Amino acid sequence: MGATVAAALKKIAVAILTNPKVLKTIGGIVLGILIIIIMPIVAVVSIFSGDVDIDYGRLDEIIVENMDEGEREKLELSEGILADLETKMSDAGFEDRAEEAKTLYLLGLVDHGGEEDFCDTLVGCFAEEQTDEELVTAVNEAFGSDIALEDFTRTMEKYREG
Repeated sequence: MGATVAAALKKIAVAILTNPKVLKTIGGIVLGILIIIIMPIVAVVSIFSGDVDIDYGRLDEIIVENMDEGEREKLELSEGILADLETKMSDAGFEDRAEEAKTLYLLGLVDHGGEEDFCDTLVGCFAEEQTDEELVTAVNEAFGSDIALEDFTRTMEKYREG
């Protein structure tokens, strides 16, 4: 019985492999499987090899183009506040801590950004030889905010590392 099954399989294989249409279909299936398996591997390897170049400027443009008018206004306001913070921190002698002010703004003070003298009040929370805890406490007291020390510290650690 085993010999009959083997003979039948041999006849089926010969019939399949001698028919060009079936051979083409099988080749397409094998090629499809190889592409499905190999393409993700190639993509992952290229990502980790650093060969992928992303045009961040164009990406920013696309994002802004897809915003509605209200979102664009908020973005422009935030960009203006971040620029003002950088200038005022520098004027106050804290140019090396401008990123801390920006981080505090983004972590919990965005809603206060439109307030009169916002930047001056935030800059006023900074002092020489100040710990993160003292800074966050001063900011939370000045604005009635609830910025978590852990969030600020973790964000600044990432910034300081990179």
